Amino acid sequence: MIPDFVIGTVLGLLVCAAMVSLWLDARQRRINRQLEIALPTSQAASLPSIRRAETASNWQSLHNLASYRPEIPYAIHPAYVLLAGVAAAGAVFYVNRLVNFSTFTVSAAALIVALMVVRGMFKWQQHRFANRLFRQLPDTIQLVTSTVRSGLPVNEAFRTIAREMPQPTSGQFAIVCSELNLGRPPEEAVEAIYRRTLVPEYAMFAVTLAVQLKSGGSLAETLQTLGETVSQRVALAARAKALAGEVIFSSRALSAAPVVVGGLLYMISPQSIDLLFTDPTGNVLLAYAIGSVLVGHFVIRWMIRRETAL
Repeated sequence: MIPDFVIGTVLGLLVCAAMVSLWLDARQRRINRQLEIALPTSQAASLPSIRRAETASNWQSLHNLASYRPEIPYAIHPAYVLLAGVAAAGAVFYVNRLVNFSTFTVSAAALIVALMVVRGMFKWQQHRFANRLFRQLPDTIQLVTSTVRSGLPVNEAFRTIAREMPQPTSGQFAIVCSELNLGRPPEEAVEAIYRRTLVPEYAMFAVTLAVQLKSGGSLAETLQTLGETVSQRVALAARAKALAGEVIFSSRALSAAPVVVGGLLYMISPQSIDLLFTDPTGNVLLAYAIGSVLVGHFVIRWMIRRETAL
């Protein structure tokens, strides 16, 4: 049995760690903004800085562990994500008061659950952000094509996108416009969107701009062909998601079935369920059941994403 003051101390330390991480992240963002204002992007990237490189390398492993990418604007602030991880760890410690596992076991389980919650929330927001960019890209390319056909340069098309397109496309092209004002080529600015968001269609967009701007030719016709290709990919992705809807519903039903069946059994015969919480063998069986359901759920989701990926 873990004393209550130990649990409180651990949770307090986790909350403090979350607050410190948030403060350091805000400071790093403020330094980056000041550096972008003070120096052009190309000049700042070419300056050797041992301190900046060391800071980036120190935080990169932690960001990879939490699946956190500072370049992406998150709908849920990272501090709340960290607090959700702390709450999940606290819930594990609270549930352990019923099953009475060892301190090492419950600590490892709390760490794994907290890490899964943090990574899952960050991954979910990144996937949602990239999906919205992907679905808005055909309209973006169409707007660039119309602007180029009217005789305006590509830079003006990007400014129009930053003004008229919805988020998150307008926010990304606002960054592109800022980089263009600092003298960065348009194809490199679009490629930077791909590096930030990892949406492969933006890499295709950047390559198309680079080839046409350097070799000449009809940029509008090439962009129209690219827009049609991206529109077909968006439609194909929507069709694949619709076809996978039945499998997704089945996976969620299978994951929720043990909880529903266990609740019904507890209502009918509480003494048969109490053994899972009071008996040591029942505790092991309960932990194995929960782990099996979670592993099965994530395996099914991984298979769905692999089969429906373009």
